[in-house]
Amino acid sequence: MLRVTRFEPSARIRLGAAGPALTAGMSAEVERLWQAEQSRRGTGLFNGRILSAVEVDPDSILGEVVEYRLLIAQIGRPELFHDLKIRPVAVSGMLECPAGLLFGRRAGSVTQDAGSWELCPSGGLDVSRVAVGADVDYRAQLMVELAEEAGLTAEAVTKVSPFCLVEDTESHVIDVGISLRSPLSAEEMTARHRGCASGEYAEIAVVARADLADFLARQGGNVARASAALIEFAGLA
Repeated sequence: MLRVTRFEPSARIRLGAAGPALTAGMSAEVERLWQAEQSRRGTGLFNGRILSAVEVDPDSILGEVVEYRLLIAQIGRPELFHDLKIRPVAVSGMLECPAGLLFGRRAGSVTQDAGSWELCPSGGLDVSRVAVGADVDYRAQLMVELAEEAGLTAEAVTKVSPFCLVEDTESHVIDVGISLRSPLSAEEMTARHRGCASGEYAEIAVVARADLADFLARQGGNVARASAALIEFAGLA
């Protein structure tokens, strides 16, 4: 189930102090699940650092840095949320140009939601260089995602405005919905994407507002749920 709430354009995301340490028993269980996931995937996973929400309201998110392996453990055993309380924070842009909204179809090689369509850009927040007590510049990080995923740089965007939060009550992922505007044509966006080397999206598409409902219906369950929720909250379909 998705829960969508407003998030003010001036809202902040701040990094707080880390939470309490795990007990010895919980630490051992997390490591067991982490090792099992590494074996299942057949490749080494990088135990990076992610931002997990501690307090959330329409004006701000207070988060803490946690190890990625905690999220993997919680995904493997959802009941561990009672103890771990991992609520990953990500950003999801809704970019509109004169021709419509920008979507990307995720490449078959990506780890999550391979082959599905989603609003572009989107991604997790890198807090590896953010000091405790400092603000996370999530708008700037969304622009980094836009450049990496679609080849569009800051000069191609005229508006960056947060407007909602989408929380998945099962996975506990929180997406910050951010409205973007660009004067570029659909042809220019397609050309920029062709020059993009990240491989995040196999293709992109610009869908006119008038065609959004039909596009979502034709794709069925092949559209990311968070993207569909952003469109509905914005009243576009």
